[in-house]
Amino acid sequence: MQVSKSELIHHRLQAMLREHSFSDLKYLGVRPDSIGIDQHWYQIGEAEVPVDAIQELESEETDDESDTI
Repeated sequence: MQVSKSELIHHRLQAMLREHSFSDLKYLGVRPDSIGIDQHWYQIGEAEVPVDAIQELESEETDDESDTI
């Protein structure tokens, strides 16, 4: 059984949401897309997108601690 790219991205996003807190990423559940196929949906910022519209995941790490005094 081969996992689709969309399912792989969904599982990666779910792992990210379990391990971290994001103010601009939220899982919305499963619902039909524009052609009626059930998809996992996410809210990214202000946009609601089906998982198959997400092409890749990139992490952007920020360092909140400063080395200066």
